Order: sequence, then structure tokens, then C-alpha cells
Amino acid sequence: MNESRSTFFACLALFWLTLRRQLRSRQTLICLALAVVVGLIVYAATWRPSVRPARLANNVFIPTFVAFLMPIFAVCYGASGFGSEREDRTLVYLLISSLPRPLAYLVKGLACQLLVAAWTVGTLWAYCRIAGAPGTELLPVFLRASLLGSLAYASLFLLVGAVFRHGTIISLVYWFFLEVLLGNLPGIVKRVSIAYYVRCVIYGFGEDLKIKAINEDMWVGISGPAATTALVALMAGLTLAGVVAFSRREYADVG
Repeated sequence: MNESRSTFFACLALFWLTLRRQLRSRQTLICLALAVVVGLIVYAATWRPSVRPARLANNVFIPTFVAFLMPIFAVCYGASGFGSEREDRTLVYLLISSLPRPLAYLVKGLACQLLVAAWTVGTLWAYCRIAGAPGTELLPVFLRASLLGSLAYASLFLLVGAVFRHGTIISLVYWFFLEVLLGNLPGIVKRVSIAYYVRCVIYGFGEDLKIKAINEDMWVGISGPAATTALVALMAGLTLAGVVAFSRREYADVG
């Protein structure tokens, strides 16, 4: 009983420590600056009151928020979850603590995912408020897709940060080549990107607002429920892979 209480309070302490450390990092300033820039873009795009929700979604929200800002939030807090610990040589204290490695990974991952989800939902709500009536119509459609997408990105980049020494750089390279380049190619090759499934959720649940791919002939999409299931399965699989990798990894560079 005492051991269980000690483990619980140790997890709680690690959770709050991770939250405070991440919030006070330079990543928070980067996220804030980029969020302001995207907010200005949304404001400029909705200057005319006659803008339609579908046009706003395809021309503003998907390219700036879904394809750019949301992955950046995940890179900032996901990849640095263990990456900053390795850079500062403080990971060794976590490795020699009494907490089992799988539990330590899950606790830190939960803290990082909470930050990514909070930034994603908070900025999306703010942008929809800025956009007025069209943004209010888009909020339910984008909320589900962005929340699932941000958690999937965070799970992936947390795994990258736990496995590789320069996790942030590798995560940015992955985002640029697989998400930006391959994600916009025609055919089924784009299915290797998380953004593909996020957009499928948006298109699937945004049919009433006539939100659809600009080039429908080149877009081979799947249904909204299928894309939702794929994102949930991807998030679970990446979390499991991260637990296994962190449990077996030898961090000789932090000793």
C-alpha cells in the first residue's frame, strides 16, 4: 500500500515537473509567436464578411493551422519531452529513479500530450472566434480532427525524441519531407502522412459545409470514421512503441 502511494506521488511529481519545465521553455515562446502570426492570417482572410466556411477551411485553416501550426506544436513539446532531458543531462536522474521506465514514459508523454492538445484546441477556438460566423460553423468539424491529429503527432515525436539524440531536428525533417512533400503528392503515397488522415476526418465530417479537397480527382480519400479509427490506432501503436523503446534503450550519452 505504501509502495503504491509512493509510486502515485512520484508520478504526480514527474507530471507537474514536466509541465512546468515545458511551459517555461523557449518552445512556448516559439508556439506563441507562430500562433499570433497564424491569427493575423485568419483575421486578414476574414476581413470580408461574405467568406464561406468551405473557402475559409481550404484556403486558410487547412494550410496554416492543420498543415503547419498543429505539427509545430507537437514538435515543440513532443520531441523535447525527452530531447531536452538528454541535452541538459538530466535524463540520468529519471533513469535511476524508482519509477519503472514504462510508467515514466507514459507520465511524461501524458504531460507533453496535454500541452500539445491545449495549444491546439485553444488556438483553434481563438481562430474560429476571430473568423466570426464561418469560424463558428467550422469549429465542430476541425475540433475532432485537430485534437486527434495533434495527439498522433505528439505520440510520434515523443517516440522520436526518446529514441534519437537529436529528436527535434529529426522530427522537423520528417514533417517537411513526409508531411509536406509526400503528403501533397497524388495517389495513395500520401497515406504515409498523419496529415492525410486529419484531412480525411475534416472532409468526411464537413460534407454538410461542402468542405472537400480542391483537386478531388487527385485526392483518394477514406471516410471520416475510418480516418478517425486510423488516428486512434496510430496514436496507440506509437505510444506502445515508445514505451518499449524507452524501456530497452541504453542512454550512454547521458551517463
